[in-house]
Amino acid sequence: MNRTLPTHAEITNFAKLTLLVYEYGKAYEVDRKTTIEEFVADVVENNEQDNCRMDVINDLAKSSPHGRVHKFFSNPNTDLQVGITISETNNRICVVFRGSESKYDWYYDLAFFKTHVHDDVYVHGGFHTQLHTDCMYDQITIELKDLLRHNPDYDIYVTGHSLGGALSTLYGYELSREIPNKITVVSFASPRVGNTPFKRAFDTQSNLNHYRITNKRDIVTAAPNINFTHVGINITLTDKKYAIFYNYDYPWYYFTFFTCWSIGEHSMDVYYNRLKKNIWTQL
Repeated sequence: MNRTLPTHAEITNFAKLTLLVYEYGKAYEVDRKTTIEEFVADVVENNEQDNCRMDVINDLAKSSPHGRVHKFFSNPNTDLQVGITISETNNRICVVFRGSESKYDWYYDLAFFKTHVHDDVYVHGGFHTQLHTDCMYDQITIELKDLLRHNPDYDIYVTGHSLGGALSTLYGYELSREIPNKITVVSFASPRVGNTPFKRAFDTQSNLNHYRITNKRDIVTAAPNINFTHVGINITLTDKKYAIFYNYDYPWYYFTFFTCWSIGEHSMDVYYNRLKKNIWTQL
């Protein structure tokens, strides 16, 4: 696994996308031919500012002016929602999974049975079911591969918060076994996804990197806590500082219910605000 962190600005941009996916299809929707820059200009002209999210949209318009939403999936049977965005400015394709919002999402969050993937690798059955029901994994991947045919040198990123973070981790892993392109997962507030063999298999995928962003006391990052394990490089945030763990070398009590007991620290808004306070230099 690559030990070079993405820049703080890059991680923050993925946090912005993750914030906005919660509002997509409700507060706004972007035509696939419309760039973010054009969308912002239209919102400002029509005085449709969303005070909670307008600064985020404005920032994305500056950092990725030609970015656009290529495809947005919404499965009514499982409430899976995921968008594919593309940025010509950054040569980047991003798959963004929405986190838990409905009773369907919580059903999949709380389904702790394991599903066999391959060899001795097992993953959380609820996450796997939501990703694969109605061939959603295949639908997302077909669209992604089509974009790669036209943009073979673009970087692939997968991101999401909470349930979306777990789905991004699982999707990134499965995709890395299917295509040779480099894939980077940036998850926020993710619960554990698979067993110990899953961690070993994940870490040995040469084309896969994972940066797992957590708030220090976020209760969701401690679950599920029996026979499941975290993967990836961890960046832990508090109000005043951050810590980076490259090789799972954090104290044993991290990501247990002894230290992770706060529901309030699970909010994506808290993650975003803490990212803005804690700026790291490239390591």
